[in-house]
Amino acid sequence: MRLWPDSNRLRALALAAIGLIAIATVAGHLPFLGTSEMDWDEGVYWLSMQSMQTGHSLFTSVYSSQPPAFLLFTEPPWALLGAGIAAARAVMLAWGAAAVVAGGVIGWRFGGRVAAVAAAVTLAVDPSMVRQSLVLQADGPATALGLIAVALAAVAVTGNNRRWSTLAAGVAGAALVVGFLTKFLDIAAIPPMLAALASRREWRRLVFAAIAGGLIAAAAILLPLHDSWQAMWNETVGLHLDARSLSSGISLGSALSLNWQLEVLAAAGAVIGWRRHPRLVVTGVVWVVGAAAAMAITHPLWPHHAVAVSPGLALMCAAGVSSIFNWLARLGGRRSGVVATVFAVALSAAGALSLASGIRGLQPMSGLGAVANTLAEATSPLAQILGDEQYAQALAHRAAPPNFVDTSNTRLYAERGVLQQLEATADGSPPVCAVLFSSGRFTHLPGFATWVANRYPVRLSLEDSGYLYIVPGCR
Repeated sequence: MRLWPDSNRLRALALAAIGLIAIATVAGHLPFLGTSEMDWDEGVYWLSMQSMQTGHSLFTSVYSSQPPAFLLFTEPPWALLGAGIAAARAVMLAWGAAAVVAGGVIGWRFGGRVAAVAAAVTLAVDPSMVRQSLVLQADGPATALGLIAVALAAVAVTGNNRRWSTLAAGVAGAALVVGFLTKFLDIAAIPPMLAALASRREWRRLVFAAIAGGLIAAAAILLPLHDSWQAMWNETVGLHLDARSLSSGISLGSALSLNWQLEVLAAAGAVIGWRRHPRLVVTGVVWVVGAAAAMAITHPLWPHHAVAVSPGLALMCAAGVSSIFNWLARLGGRRSGVVATVFAVALSAAGALSLASGIRGLQPMSGLGAVANTLAEATSPLAQILGDEQYAQALAHRAAPPNFVDTSNTRLYAERGVLQQLEATADGSPPVCAVLFSSGRFTHLPGFATWVANRYPVRLSLEDSGYLYIVPGCR
């Protein structure tokens, strides 16, 4: 006697598969939690959270080129887990697992069990998602929040309970706004969420609920920061508008070509899966188009921004995989189980290759341990340091002036009057006890090296050909 009907057994297997995929995502990333720097942004955000931990307020004193939700929501769990880089990456990993599950929910609601597993697997092995599930950047959490928003919208339009559908739509709007206030690139999730909500007759009620949820979330995040709205605008929007004249970054075509293999598979999946899973295909296509449009207006555009298209590609792939699976099951007749197993093994092999590519991309950059050791040995733990290599500074646990936790090229060469601000900060109170020249960004500022040398009498050479200028005994 069977314990479960076939449908219940398959449902349980699909749920177990999605759970195992999420667990495998976490387990596969654990060896990289404590490795050295993987992206320059990690140092900026790590140092920013150290400043916030000591009582400095975001935007009022701590500079940030990202919207407020990223650091506001990352800092508390980071501090709770130990306040190191491993703690920060653990938070990113949690968002990565949430993205896998949310993708599975969208696939299930719009395409069924096989599509759910296929969407979860694709998100788990996509090289862009693999990287953003670990590296301390805003893109990973924003992508996960976009997926959560669309997943809740899918629940809202496929549910039968009016009250729960309305609630799901409201929370979807809130998740989308939090994602947007984590990374503006999450605007790409607006079209697929609206497309999902519009697929139901009662779409006006659901859209209204989503708008209401979004407004509540925006108010909860932005109203407590009302004193710093002007600074927030200048740092998160104004800087990027000023940076449009810079030639840094990559083109949209280059960003999209980074994951061209998955894009080809997704296009094939959309064609194959259109008749059987139109809602899934439409959601994926709209997401990719919205993401490409958002990337087109982003400057400077960097490789990590390409993760914005990953959710759409995963949904299109899921539609194709589900359609092929069902076609093979019908074609195989009595041997459908064997056919399905062979197909699953083939997909698993392809997924393993994609995952291996993503893991290779996680290789850490050159270690900055020697620079951090010099900072720790040559300066007081209470010293404030102005530097151009934030990861080494955060690793040494040496504070930066809160308004200069970010000394990126974009800021140094796009922000008006930044050289005068650097000099005023170094001469200000509390005193800047040392200036670190390590990455080469400061050396390109005209006259700054000479200015520093005249005010900081001791110069130590670093192993990376950089220099540390210090005032002996300064605290």
